[in-house]
Amino acid sequence: MKKTKLMVIGMATIMLAACGSSDDIDAVAAGMMTGSDPASEKDAKCMAKSIKKNASDDQWDTLVKINKGEIDEQDLSIDETLALAAPAFAAAVDCNVDLFGK
Repeated sequence: MKKTKLMVIGMATIMLAACGSSDDIDAVAAGMMTGSDPASEKDAKCMAKSIKKNASDDQWDTLVKINKGEIDEQDLSIDETLALAAPAFAAAVDCNVDLFGK
């Protein structure tokens, strides 16, 4: 019985670590649903999950901090901004979202 409980707890821990914080995904998705050309909730959630999967840990952390208001996007260097564009474009393709017009 103890072994089974340990296995269940271990698997739950691994699943939570693999999925990441849903609060972070929600924050990034919320950022995509604002502005002059907001994404739908479905598209924003899909893209946020895809970006998390494709971005480096540093890129993801930066994106989360931007969307939580901890970093101003204008404080990023051009290199940092361009580096964040690659996972965003990949997410648009993954989620079949047209970024350049409807």
